[in-house]
Amino acid sequence: MKTVAVVADRFILDVRTYIYEEITAMKKYNILVLTKRRENSHIYPFKNVYECKNKENPMKEYVNMIKKQKARLIHIKFGNDALQYIKLKRITGLPLVVSFHGYDASGALKNPWILHKYKKELFPNTDHIVTVSQKLKDNLAAAGCPSNKITVLWSGIDLEKFYYKPRTLNNGEAVRILSVARLTEAKGLKYLIEAFEKIVKIKPDIELSIVGNGPLKKELKKQISDLKLNQKVKIYDFISPHKIPDVMNDHHIFCLPSIVASNGIEEGTPNVLKEACASGMPVVATSHSGIPHVINNGKNGFLVNEKDTEQLAQSLIYLIEHSEIWESMSQWGRSHIEENFDKIKQAEKIEKIYADLIKKSKRGH
Repeated sequence: MKTVAVVADRFILDVRTYIYEEITAMKKYNILVLTKRRENSHIYPFKNVYECKNKENPMKEYVNMIKKQKARLIHIKFGNDALQYIKLKRITGLPLVVSFHGYDASGALKNPWILHKYKKELFPNTDHIVTVSQKLKDNLAAAGCPSNKITVLWSGIDLEKFYYKPRTLNNGEAVRILSVARLTEAKGLKYLIEAFEKIVKIKPDIELSIVGNGPLKKELKKQISDLKLNQKVKIYDFISPHKIPDVMNDHHIFCLPSIVASNGIEEGTPNVLKEACASGMPVVATSHSGIPHVINNGKNGFLVNEKDTEQLAQSLIYLIEHSEIWESMSQWGRSHIEENFDKIKQAEKIEKIYADLIKKSKRGH
C-alpha cells in the first residue's frame, strides 16, 4: 500500500475533526501524519503520527520521515500553512496537494504578503488544490490560481456516528433549538440571540442551547443577560465530539447564521450542518459560502440572508409553528447527506486525485 504524507500543524483540534474523518476513511493509502503538535490523542487515536522536535523548523525531520516511509505524495492542510512547507516538493520531488478550508481562501487573501506568496510560490508549485466549497474555489481563481488546478471536494462525515432520528413534538413540549459552533464573529451567533429575543415574545415555550467556546463567549453571555434571556438561552462549553450526536438528538431544530467576518473570513462548508441534517434536524442557516450545497431552501430547512435577524426569526417561527413538516425535512436531509457527504465516498474521491498525480509523476521520471 502506497504512503501519503499529510502535513497538519496541529493534529488535531476539536474544531478540525474533518481532517480526522478524511484520513480515517482512507482505504487505499497508508497515511503518515506530520505535525508540530499532537493534540487530543485520547479522542482522536491514530498510530502513524510523527510530532517534530524542532517546532521552529521541522523541514529536515519531515523530509527524513517522508523518505523513511517511502511516501509517494504530500498533502498539506491549509494554504497559509503550506507556505512554510512548499520546499518539501522541491526537496523530495513528490507531487503536492494543498487543501483550503476557509480563512486561507478568504480572509488570508486580504493580506498582501500572503497573496503575493500564493501567486509566486504556492499556486505554481502545487500540483493540485482542493477546496471545500465552490465559493472558496472562486476566491482562489480570482486571486490568480488556474481553475483547472482546483477541485471542489466537500468534507464528509461519519454517518454511523450521526445516527438518524426523525424529529417530532409532543404535546406541551418546549421546542429546543441548538447551535454548535466556535464562538467567533464568523458564526453570527449574536444575530441568532437577537432573533431569539424576537421569537420568545411570540413563542415563549422555546429554548436555545449554544454549544461551543471561543473569544466571544463573554460578549455573548453579556448580550444574553442584557436581553433578559438567561432563563431561555444557555451557552455550554465545547463538549467532546463523541457526545455531539446525542446532544443533537435531544434538540428539535438546528441554527447556524454564519457571516463574512469583518476581516473577510468566510466559512467553507460547515460540517456541523451536515451532521445536524444527518441526525434528522431541520435547519435554519444563512446563504453563505458553501452552505447552500448542504441546505436546500424548503427541503431540509431554510436559508436566510446574513445578519438579517427579522428573516432569521421568521424562519425559525415558521418551523416552530409547523412541526408537521419536520419529518419530511428530516428524511430529505438525511438522504441528501448520505448521497453527497458520506466520508467514505468523499475519501474515495481524494484517493482518485492521489492516484492520478502519483501515476502522472511516475510518467514524468
